[in-house]
Amino acid sequence: MIESLFSMQDKICVVTGGSRGLGSYMAQGFLEAGARRVYITARKAEACISAAEELSKYGECIAIPGDVATSEGLQNLVSELTSREQHIDVLVNNAGAGWGAPFGQFPEQGWDKTMNVNAKSPFFLIQALAPLLKANASADNTASIINIGSVAGMVGNAVDNFSSQLPKQPSISSRVSSQLNWPGITFASMPLPPVASIQK
Repeated sequence: MIESLFSMQDKICVVTGGSRGLGSYMAQGFLEAGARRVYITARKAEACISAAEELSKYGECIAIPGDVATSEGLQNLVSELTSREQHIDVLVNNAGAGWGAPFGQFPEQGWDKTMNVNAKSPFFLIQALAPLLKANASADNTASIINIGSVAGMVGNAVDNFSSQLPKQPSISSRVSSQLNWPGITFASMPLPPVASIQK
């Protein structure tokens, strides 16, 4: 019963920020639950490739290194996935960035960096991967888009990290899903608490 409830049998999954921390654990969980293939992406190529090799103990994991916060990196990821797959079943927008600084000293560079990673990238990745997500989706075989965020975006915290408070919160999932109303595709937002990440 439990195995079938949480089964990822034959699913094709994509996890951004998948080389460490939560992204790596999600990739491992998908593979252990029966996913056919999991793609991970991360800015640091060596770390991304190494993580994919380690995760391959649990099933087929493929690294596509790149910075999804840039147009070039995002398009490279989409091109690689399109050339390899006829469809994907799960997209996890997990890549995130923060920049801590007091209000008076918070730089435009920090704002732009975190907004590009945390808000711009998930939106345009969903847009670009829409054809692959819809290709095999149905009421009986749903595809899923999962946006990982932070509860800090709703309740605030003690860290001077203003730009990372806003993006990738439930509004992205709810507004995109209500506008598109794609049959067979579910949207979810997971605002996580500000805890220290356990690194592998």
